[in-house]
Amino acid sequence: MRRSKVCLARGQRGFTLVELLVVIAIIGILVALLLPAVQAAREAARRSQCTNNLKQLGLAAHNFQDTYAKLPNGARDGDQRIPSALTACCRSSTRYGWSWSYQILPYIEQANAYQIAGDADDAQTPSETTYNAKEDVVAATAVPIYYCPTRRPPQLFSGTYKCDYAGNAGERGPGGIRSTASGGLKGVIIQMDRDKTRVEMIKDGSSNTIMFGEKALNPKSWGTEGGDNERWNNAGWDEDIVRYGAAILSNGTAYGLPPIADMQAPWLNGTTWTTVVDKGAQAWGQWHPYFGSSHSGGANFTMADGSVQFISSTTDDKVMRSLSLTADGGSVSLN
Repeated sequence: MRRSKVCLARGQRGFTLVELLVVIAIIGILVALLLPAVQAAREAARRSQCTNNLKQLGLAAHNFQDTYAKLPNGARDGDQRIPSALTACCRSSTRYGWSWSYQILPYIEQANAYQIAGDADDAQTPSETTYNAKEDVVAATAVPIYYCPTRRPPQLFSGTYKCDYAGNAGERGPGGIRSTASGGLKGVIIQMDRDKTRVEMIKDGSSNTIMFGEKALNPKSWGTEGGDNERWNNAGWDEDIVRYGAAILSNGTAYGLPPIADMQAPWLNGTTWTTVVDKGAQAWGQWHPYFGSSHSGGANFTMADGSVQFISSTTDDKVMRSLSLTADGGSVSLN
């Protein structure tokens, strides 16, 4: 009798639901552990780019001095041919008074943008209300190194680009920003026609004095107010392009203004501006003087010698004050 062989295929055993859930959970844990490291690496790269931007600004300012025997001035308002126009609002009638960010363009490989404005306004009749016909064309030209990648990419607001960096105007005095006390005379970036300076004239040492820094800007204020509403090339003497690391009250109380986080900066809440109260008990709202950034813990600064330093938000206000003034007699170093 012949036996028939019956071949039974062996069933292949698959994963159970519990095993699949365990594997998914492990993958989720690994992703959760890896994500912060990836984010930290990306922020480190963005912060490095921001540092490089500020390094380029420092080099440009030094090259500007080599050409003109002075550091670039901040800016001015009105028409320089009208003696009384220095405090006019709200920007310069001619490109002579445009911002430091315009003046240094040839030294950051942006000569084409610099030349757009031409010199037609030199022939204009002196006026506080007539402006260079090309100022908006220049303002609509993006300069990538004027943006901190941690905060935002270059973007247009009402047809113009902005700038994430500001010159150090030294001490914010009582009165408006266009007052003599707030004209940058104690800083490195001075209001146009108030005075001029050079690196070697900084009595407290160029390595101990701030020249440029990141400006504090709440994300809710982008392109609107709080120091981000004017053209990057022609803001006048304004918080858009200058900030202060020191302040003094009318009663003589002097103190420093360490950098703050962007999220701490004032912003328009409905119809009311939030405020930041400084150590002198002064409440700053819509137009505030603070340096600051979107980085964690502080902001990047270019020192007058061209080096770049990260200054913590927890820096003592007296230290920040000394770092912001060119001749206060202090010799504070971050190194």
